[in-house]
Amino acid sequence: MMKSLFLAAFTLTLPTGVLTAQEDVPPKRIRFIPLGELPVWKETLENGIRVGQEPPPGSMPPKELSVLAGEENLIPFRAGLRSMSEILTIPGNTPRLQINQGKIGAASPWLSTKLPAAPLSLGILYRDPAAMTWNNPKLFLLKDDPSSFPAGNIRFTNVSDTMVIVQIGDWNAPRPPSVYGIPPGQTSMKPLKVGTNQIRVGYAGPGGSKRWIWANQVRLLQNQRVQGFFYKAQGKDPRNPVLFHFVPEPLPKVPAT
Repeated sequence: MMKSLFLAAFTLTLPTGVLTAQEDVPPKRIRFIPLGELPVWKETLENGIRVGQEPPPGSMPPKELSVLAGEENLIPFRAGLRSMSEILTIPGNTPRLQINQGKIGAASPWLSTKLPAAPLSLGILYRDPAAMTWNNPKLFLLKDDPSSFPAGNIRFTNVSDTMVIVQIGDWNAPRPPSVYGIPPGQTSMKPLKVGTNQIRVGYAGPGGSKRWIWANQVRLLQNQRVQGFFYKAQGKDPRNPVLFHFVPEPLPKVPAT
């Protein structure tokens, strides 16, 4: 009899314990940056007035985006090309990381993947490299908290389909700094000094040749870091197959709630 009572008590209390564990899952925080180019501008002449045409379907990310928060709630956000969105807070028991497109109430899934484990993440959105359309977007998730990406560093992320190259320092010096490559789908973090840093980037050409696409001085302030992104150029025969975008920023402030 005592054994039966013990089993009954265990059965009654087990779901409560499981529920408490789910409620105690810490929230996840994430922001997004879409990488790409604007479509070619086209206009028509209507009654003597130039009127811009709507971009072709799939040539731009959706204007209205939202992320799943919990089982059913949606959090709207805006993410323009090469611009960081705000930091979004997602309950830790949300079943998956899902981005929806369209107005709240009529939104449909645009992208879905596993919820990131990091307390703060950066989601890099980019076109499907094969079809080069935003109708089938890709997502590259990175840990973005200060312990994973501290101040005083530059992190290069290559979401193009081309081997890219980087050189940090005075390349005209008698002993120039080494050039290193970053394969597609990889990242690389390098320290920078506070102040001016000379950087140039490019891609590996035929026969191991170096094709530089950007060279400049990057100024780093105290408690700053730099995000560097490589992404595939659009168009049938672009001048360069890969483009570069960089963002100096302070360490992100995580919302209290």
